Amino acid sequence: MGDTATSARPASHRDALAAIFRCGAAYAERLPMLPVALERAAIALTEELRALSAQAAELRYRGLDSGHAADLLGSGDGARLAGLLHAAAWDAHLLVSFDRDFIYTCVDLVFGGDGSQPPYAETRPLSRTEVRIADMVLARLASLLERAFAPIAPTSFAAAAELGRADLDRLGGREAPLAMARFRLEAANGGGEMRIAVPDAVLTALKPAFARPPPPGGMGAADPGWTRQMSSEINRTRLAMRAVLEERRRPLAELAALRVGQILPLDATPRSRVRIDCNGEPLLWCEVGQSSGVHTLRVHGFVDREQEFMDGLLSG
Repeated sequence: MGDTATSARPASHRDALAAIFRCGAAYAERLPMLPVALERAAIALTEELRALSAQAAELRYRGLDSGHAADLLGSGDGARLAGLLHAAAWDAHLLVSFDRDFIYTCVDLVFGGDGSQPPYAETRPLSRTEVRIADMVLARLASLLERAFAPIAPTSFAAAAELGRADLDRLGGREAPLAMARFRLEAANGGGEMRIAVPDAVLTALKPAFARPPPPGGMGAADPGWTRQMSSEINRTRLAMRAVLEERRRPLAELAALRVGQILPLDATPRSRVRIDCNGEPLLWCEVGQSSGVHTLRVHGFVDREQEFMDGLLSG
């Protein structure tokens, strides 16, 4: 009788744990910093995918569900490609799953697809090239997850096995309870789904870190390192600038009559201010000069938009 009671206690404990995490909403309510980190990773991967192609692409975090490891592998017909990420400091593994459409979309982005063709949807085994691109996405995801979780529960992430060779015993078996984060990739040529699964046992162990409420300042205040990274990326963005010496309005008939070699007189002088426009918006006033035999522009000041507006009204 004593042996029966002893063996029943672990099962009772597992049942209680499963009841706590019986639905996706419970994860977000009990572990509010978990969706915060996942959302950060989605935003970061979106930026990297956009850098691959001129085609607009966005990875959206769609929420958390509860499930089992077997749910992420599908029916075994190759509809999903799964791999493991090892979280060293957590002493745990995460399961990442891409569906076929997700991989097809990534391939189109990598090879410069412009979205003009209908999405590719053939059901067939994935090629070696397609698997390699999915492996590249997994590697980048590992790095981005590491940055996203750094201010909450720091750990490094690394691929633990080849894609398609996920050992579910590292997650506790095919029926082990998991929290499954859903992501949707949207692009002009289609889209697909990615899922990341974290064992319930891992979340239970990390509950003190993930249960902290998000700070009032939002995600940026919670992660100064992330803010610095975003600032650095913005500051390195290249923008086209245009110097405007003078602008005039001319009748369309006069413009149509222009001929090659014709000289257009300007009222501007070497002392006239030059306006610098960026993305069609007036930005700076400059002075023309020379240095080392080349023409230069010396910044005089920023364009005062309100003053320019008032001057335009008065001159009209």
